[in-house]
Amino acid sequence: MAAVAARPRNCTMCRECIRAPGWSDKVELGRVSDHFIFSVETVGMLPPEDLLPEALKVLMTKCDVAVESLNAMDDELAEDETM
Repeated sequence: MAAVAARPRNCTMCRECIRAPGWSDKVELGRVSDHFIFSVETVGMLPPEDLLPEALKVLMTKCDVAVESLNAMDDELAEDETM
């Protein structure tokens, strides 16, 4: 027999569900490491379903710039080590 949380997204990982005596070996508490749950709120003209893809494009561009900068720093360090 298994029980499932009624609203798992409301879990704050407080561990209260396994603190009571006898429950720690019966309840498995964990997260999926590559899943992210978040909400999108907007106060402008764009609805959230249009805003999110645009925001992700901006984030991807910023990540690309950060990776390029790190690679350039790595190349500079490698050059300094060979001198």
